[in-house]
Amino acid sequence: MNFSNVLMILKKSGTIFGLIFGLLISTQALAECELDAGYKLPQGVEFDEYCSFSEGLARIVKNSKYGFVDRKGIIKIKPEYDLLEAFVEGLASIHNHEKSGYIDTKGEVIIPFIYDSTYPFKEGLAVVEIDSKRGVIDKQGQVIIPIIYDDLIGFSEGLSAVEIKGKYGYIDINNKLIIPYDYDSTISFKEGLAAVEKNEKFGFIDSSNNIVIPIEYDSVTWFSGALAVVNHDNKFMIIDRSNRVVKELNHSVVFPFVNGLALVYNNGKDNQGKHGFIDIKGEIKIPLIYDDIPFAYPFADGTAHVQKDGEWFYIDRAGKRLK
Repeated sequence: MNFSNVLMILKKSGTIFGLIFGLLISTQALAECELDAGYKLPQGVEFDEYCSFSEGLARIVKNSKYGFVDRKGIIKIKPEYDLLEAFVEGLASIHNHEKSGYIDTKGEVIIPFIYDSTYPFKEGLAVVEIDSKRGVIDKQGQVIIPIIYDDLIGFSEGLSAVEIKGKYGYIDINNKLIIPYDYDSTISFKEGLAAVEKNEKFGFIDSSNNIVIPIEYDSVTWFSGALAVVNHDNKFMIIDRSNRVVKELNHSVVFPFVNGLALVYNNGKDNQGKHGFIDIKGEIKIPLIYDDIPFAYPFADGTAHVQKDGEWFYIDRAGKRLK
């Protein structure tokens, strides 16, 4: 596991732990970037394929090097880096000459390029990596959590999952071990619960390491709005925090709820290869008529990016097409 606040469905594949957050979802689904009316990019400059504006800047590429432009197409940070991430909390993770660091929106190096990998900041903290070990730094570049862990997801609700020698537990911001290394994999806490894996089965614990949902499912999502999606014997179900089945589902793949809607995919006789959305009651809210919908927090901002008949466009929560 290599993500903080992982967008995921947990699943075991053989002996390798995998993240299924794009299963059967095309990797060609791209976010749209739009400049203000009347403006265009400089000659030879293109938007990065996963482009989106963040903090007023969007990623661009020129001659295989990356930089940033504003909404008027003005280059604010020259395309001279090997790889970069969007700005978060005023800083962007940059990779250049096989080392990573952080720059601000003026392009000034704030944290030197001394790491093998760096990840976006969240609440003033970021995960960094040196020699395949992970730790946490603050915005001044001070090490908050020693760079000693085989994996470190990032803090959520005061705890971060960490891995040592193939086993996961949780530490607090003072690097104190709060939950022992009892699990084969874990994700971040959300709504007071975290999904954990043992012996290729999944369930949920609370921050005191009490098992709240039995570790008996083949896959799980995180809880959202006090509901989660679980899979048992290839049957998806919506459950609540007491492990009560709210609704059994007849879809091939079901993703986590985001603002009350969950992306679903069918691969059967009806709606074969089509995507749509269900509500918290398990009822179809937006019909399964779309060829592709990337799972990147759809409807987090009230819209979802969809593809139908080869055309990409946006829809609102009622399924209405937007400009």
